[in-house]
Amino acid sequence: MLNRCIFFFLLCLCGCKEGGHVAGGSVEQPSKVFVQSFHEGVRLKLQGNYSEAIDRFKICLENQPSDDATHFALAQTYLLLGDLQQAEVHTLSAVQADRDNLFYQVELAYMLREKGVFNEAAELFEVIAESRTRNPEYYLAAIDCYTRARSYSKAIKVIESLEQLKGNHLEAAIRKHRVYLEMGRLKDAEKVLIGFYNRHPKNTMVLASLVDFYFQNKEEDKAVKILKELVAEDPQNGMGFLMLAEYEYQHGNRKKTGEYFYKAILSENLTVKETVSAFDYLVYHKEKVRVEACIELLENSFYENDTILTVIGDYYYKKASQEDTGEEELLQKAINNYHDAVKVNPSRFDLWQKLLYLHYDAKQWLLLESTAESTLRTFPLKPAPYYFGSVACNQLEKYSRASELVEQGLILIIEDRVLESDLLGQKGEAFFGMGAPEKAMVYYLQAIGMEESTAPYLSFNLCMNMYQYGFKLEKALEVLENAEGLEMLHGAKDGSFHLLKADLLFELERYEEVLNTLKNIEPESQNVVIEVLVRKGDVHAKLFQQEKSLRFWKEAQALGGNSQKLIEKIETGRYVE
Repeated sequence: MLNRCIFFFLLCLCGCKEGGHVAGGSVEQPSKVFVQSFHEGVRLKLQGNYSEAIDRFKICLENQPSDDATHFALAQTYLLLGDLQQAEVHTLSAVQADRDNLFYQVELAYMLREKGVFNEAAELFEVIAESRTRNPEYYLAAIDCYTRARSYSKAIKVIESLEQLKGNHLEAAIRKHRVYLEMGRLKDAEKVLIGFYNRHPKNTMVLASLVDFYFQNKEEDKAVKILKELVAEDPQNGMGFLMLAEYEYQHGNRKKTGEYFYKAILSENLTVKETVSAFDYLVYHKEKVRVEACIELLENSFYENDTILTVIGDYYYKKASQEDTGEEELLQKAINNYHDAVKVNPSRFDLWQKLLYLHYDAKQWLLLESTAESTLRTFPLKPAPYYFGSVACNQLEKYSRASELVEQGLILIIEDRVLESDLLGQKGEAFFGMGAPEKAMVYYLQAIGMEESTAPYLSFNLCMNMYQYGFKLEKALEVLENAEGLEMLHGAKDGSFHLLKADLLFELERYEEVLNTLKNIEPESQNVVIEVLVRKGDVHAKLFQQEKSLRFWKEAQALGGNSQKLIEKIETGRYVE
């Protein structure tokens, strides 16, 4: 529309120099007022002052009521104001004043179509097309209007006129096909496309139309046959490959399904959601070579898309849990992708949370601390980052900061007893680190006593701290033995529960109980076997049974125990603190 307006005003500015046309074909020299008002109207319209422009054009009509250029200028200005009624009135006046002006007729036809007067618009487009320009655009506009008016026979007639004019015209064939579809004449609709297809078997538009037609009419085998031809001609048709993949999946052909999903991704013409779905299929069916190829492509094509980066991160994370070797490298790739994703979209809390858990599991305390602090700046009202930050600070011996983070996190807790108890546990950790075991124990016991808390973990951590700080060992042993579910959590094969209990009994000089406790361990790990042997040696040394103690220490050394204390025990034959 804008291009037509600009063209019109150029015509008008030139036309003003020669004089305007009036009804009856007579030529009248425009007055000075007319020329001045018309130019002012054009200038005001271009500036967006539509109401003032209309006032100027009306002055022109007072001087020359039948001036076609003025009527058309008014029509265009009313269109900009959204007043279709006045726009139509003045367009009609312009056409009546200059019946040979094609431009006016075209504008009127488009205006009638806009108003929904489809038959009248179609008739005018048809006249313009046949008697004036032979331009396919106006034939197609006439076809569209006749179709929307449900004047199907007239639409077909115009299509046939266009075919006579342009020969084997693709757009005409597609329009005729659609008209027949609306008429319910499916055989004729198919025949039109097949006719064009036989002459142009590689035309992707016709192939796509045939695919759609056959799928719509439940002729799946025909649709798939043509669809395969379509993707062969257009390898960038990602949607076509997706449709083929879906077809093969429904028919249980996993190999073909994977092949088509792979080609769909390579087309680089899928939405993010479609790409993820195709990639997930390849991952699920462990098509390693294709997955690796796709990852390289996705990293290059979607390097600024947080969803794709997250999916790649998830892939590496899952793979790390399944691989026997290279776990650290895979985890680092997962972390790198999550970091890239969160740079692209820092508002995704789920990504921050993934990073927090990964750094926590990998015991990357410095990275956990910095990630927690970054998360808090972005999501200051989320309590979880305060917990991870306090864990990192306690591990890094920044006990005051850990305590601060706990206090801030506790304020934000809403009905999350597990997280609340874990935060209280970290408060206890901080006080142990600051040398205040009495306060630490208060917070730990408060955390353990809460409903829905992770009581076994908290109890174990409390007892471990009490042992390490030599604080109320009898109480620590009592907590350890009475903590419900703790022995099950740290079973015989893991050994940690029984090892801690043995250490507490050892410090309390209850040596026979230590030996009985160590008997309950059924270790699978060689490291646990070494720990058990070392402790047995220590007990026998305390019982002045040097021969037995040396035997157990040497067995531990033979299995790989190489601590400095163990070597010193063997060399001196004595227990070393």
